[in-house]
Amino acid sequence: MEVLSNEKYLIARAKQSTDPYKAKAWIIAAKTLFPNDFGVQFEAYEIEKNANNFEEAAKCLSYIVMTFHGAHQTPTSLLNEISLMTNALRIPEGCTTTEQEFYVKMFQYISYEVQHQILLLTAVHSNNNLDHCRLILLLLKRFPQAISTHAPRLLETLVQNVAMPNFKEMLFNEAIPLVYNRAPELPPKLVHRLMAVCFEYYLSQMFCDTEDRARTSADCWKKIFEILDFCGKILKWEPFMLYKKSWSKDVYWQKIIHIYKYDPFRSTESKQILFCATIVFVLALQDYIGYSRLRSKEGNTETEVILVEALKDVAPDLKRRAHEGVIEIPHILVNAAVSPDAPNCLITCQSCWQLLHSNELLKTDFAQLVLLVPQLSSWVQKFLIDLYVCAGQHEETATLLQASTVATMSPLEKTVRQFALALVQGPITVHLFEQMGTILKHISHAPTGGSYLESVALGQTTRVLMLIPLTRRAILHYLVQMLIALLKPKLVDAECSNSMLGNLLVLSQLNWPHESRTVEIIFEIIKTRRQFTYLHFTSYIINGEIIEEFMHLWTHSPDVKLELAMPQQSLATGARRIGTRGADKGVKEDFKQIIRQQVARSNDDIDELVLQFLQQQHIPLVQNIFDK
Repeated sequence: MEVLSNEKYLIARAKQSTDPYKAKAWIIAAKTLFPNDFGVQFEAYEIEKNANNFEEAAKCLSYIVMTFHGAHQTPTSLLNEISLMTNALRIPEGCTTTEQEFYVKMFQYISYEVQHQILLLTAVHSNNNLDHCRLILLLLKRFPQAISTHAPRLLETLVQNVAMPNFKEMLFNEAIPLVYNRAPELPPKLVHRLMAVCFEYYLSQMFCDTEDRARTSADCWKKIFEILDFCGKILKWEPFMLYKKSWSKDVYWQKIIHIYKYDPFRSTESKQILFCATIVFVLALQDYIGYSRLRSKEGNTETEVILVEALKDVAPDLKRRAHEGVIEIPHILVNAAVSPDAPNCLITCQSCWQLLHSNELLKTDFAQLVLLVPQLSSWVQKFLIDLYVCAGQHEETATLLQASTVATMSPLEKTVRQFALALVQGPITVHLFEQMGTILKHISHAPTGGSYLESVALGQTTRVLMLIPLTRRAILHYLVQMLIALLKPKLVDAECSNSMLGNLLVLSQLNWPHESRTVEIIFEIIKTRRQFTYLHFTSYIINGEIIEEFMHLWTHSPDVKLELAMPQQSLATGARRIGTRGADKGVKEDFKQIIRQQVARSNDDIDELVLQFLQQQHIPLVQNIFDK
């Protein structure tokens, strides 16, 4: 028969007693005689627990924890008990079992000091990182004053394991909100990593399909700027600014300039410059890309908006400076339906880009941040093309347009960009008009509607760019503006052909009365020559004011001979060319008939008519341009 020690004997008598009062008496005697014996103290706790006595059980457990937690090896039974308790504490209210409810109620009778020790002890003996983090979070939620002590290790563990969904969810949904207003001291490298992780997470959230993408985007930007502020407080950075959707991007850029000016590292090693400039760059880029996509009224389709050089060539001195690496933003003309803030966003992107590429360290760190979010690559690709367009760096633009990375670009967009590039690069060759022919083949896929391009009046040395939507009307107007710009200088040539004059009249009908002065000059030339032959008149001239001008010539300038149609087989007088002079008495009536016919067509769709003209008269137009 085993001989029991005095402590075990008293415990055994307490367990054997069927009378709870006698059992309690035995254990009280044991506690008095052996206050430092774990078995005695734990049996006392078990008796109170079985009696469902929350307050007395709490006292017993508190004594055990404070007496034995520092032992060389914490007893397994104690660890199991506090594990059951902490598990119960994590269960939502109303979902606990009877046993778990006992632990929750008992915990309320335990002092803060002991509660803290219980949670810490559980965390220390946790079997895996996830449980450890959960317990530390539970500890910090109940004891915010412990944030400075335990938050650094918690954040480090969560950041290191952020690739796993459970850790990521815990970091963003629990840990960061918990410590946001009590920023702990953290190593700079951990803060930088935390900032990068948050930047990646919230940007990725923006790209997720949601019912209210605009609201999701605004919420994510608010979070990113809050994290930037949080990290700045830890690292003693100069305060930046929080996110406000209504603020101009230039406000953020001016703040970056202010920080850069007073930064002792002048951005060479400054992580604040890196993060502030990168965040503002992506913020401005998102808006610029958004402004560069117009949604239909139904909201089902998007129309791209592209940046192209206006029709005047770049002045030589501006070209030279661009190739020297100084990116100068010219005036950017915003066409109808495009946000007027688009140029400001592009300029902010360009400014941040230059700063982030001002030295190799910043350039490398910036590239790593952007690569964290794969969805950004298409945005950056579009921005780079527009950046090179702004800089007048034509070879770089051409290289990007040929790169495989623009595979997602529609054939129409790519061809229009290449056409605009060839136009500004010069000299004007037949290849340019081959590209125009390609555009005309793809233009049927462009959305209809929209507005014509704004008028552009350029000086000799002024660079002007245009943000134009890839709608059928805008592209058509861009092509027509180009043709008019190439044909108008020929009006000073006394030998310019009637074909060129007539074709210029047809082109001038689009976006009337923008080219009304050009039409006046053409009619002055006709009056001077006293003759004009244009046999495509009946096919393409429908503008009421131009028709009226021909009527005026016919009525008031009898010495001007007009031939405006091919022979008409259906006329009673027989086949002949229609003119205003000649022996044929039916000519005047035939002329009136043609005029009435064209006036009746004055409400025809001018866009379709001019598009048809470009497609059918492509070769004569090219000949007009290259005629000496």
